[in-house]
Amino acid sequence: MLRARFFASMREFELLKIVEEIFGDEKIDVPAGKHDAGFLRYGDEFLVFTCDTVNELCDFPRFMEPEEYGKMAVAVTLSDLAGSGAKPLVFLSSISLREPDEGIFRKILLGIKSWAEKFGVKVAGGDIDFSPVLTISGFAVGSARRILTREGAKIGDKVYLTGALGKAQLCLEMLEKGFRRDELPYAQKLYTPEPRIREGLLISEYASALTDISDSLAVSAHLISKASRVKIVIERDKLDLSYLTEFVGEEKAIELFLYGGGDYELLFTAESSDIGLEIGRVEEGSGVYLDRTIVPFRGYSHF
Repeated sequence: MLRARFFASMREFELLKIVEEIFGDEKIDVPAGKHDAGFLRYGDEFLVFTCDTVNELCDFPRFMEPEEYGKMAVAVTLSDLAGSGAKPLVFLSSISLREPDEGIFRKILLGIKSWAEKFGVKVAGGDIDFSPVLTISGFAVGSARRILTREGAKIGDKVYLTGALGKAQLCLEMLEKGFRRDELPYAQKLYTPEPRIREGLLISEYASALTDISDSLAVSAHLISKASRVKIVIERDKLDLSYLTEFVGEEKAIELFLYGGGDYELLFTAESSDIGLEIGRVEEGSGVYLDRTIVPFRGYSHF
């Protein structure tokens, strides 16, 4: 069962360093380890490639339906394309079932079909296998007019989000306390998150840096800070957390906002933007701060 483990060590990112060490010098425009997707020039545009995996141990909360497994697999994969300013074109999946249950398999595929149609991507097949853990691995290809990654944030830029954070984590923790699905205030954010494809395409016209938020705002902001060699300052007085403080105290709300995972919003920097919520600024230096307080590299871990 999915756990609220946003205090866990971020060992996943230690493994990603090995990926970059071995494959980071491949002769493509954005190689492995540099961003959540790879870019390869194709004519006047770029093909954008990404893959992601979800499984019942780490990613499917209690009361989740098999059709929602399929939707989740599409959402998390396409979110990487949204975080690259790319238009999704094709989706494939590799599904490992615990047993040859045609009913569950059909529902997973119907979930994939529903979300693929919703976000304008064609499903081109995939693979079927069997495993002790039900797992869905998604692979997607998109197209982009320009390279847009976590590298590029400029001193003087503002920091934006496409939507409020912490809702999925709040609901997850409520489940662990014994609440039912129909008692959760933001169940849709936890069970059927939607990739911000439309917003990503619009943002790509002017953003200086962009990434999606899956593990936490803190993690994503640190990744932009490191790649762009800048300091990210989140301004507390710009944060409206009333949608969280309706259920938890102020300190807990800030914790959920900074370190909660699973929202799949976009974090970006730009001189200005009519899209999104302005939450901070880019300064000279390094690291991530909430006003003058250091924000540690912390978020959801798959370990």
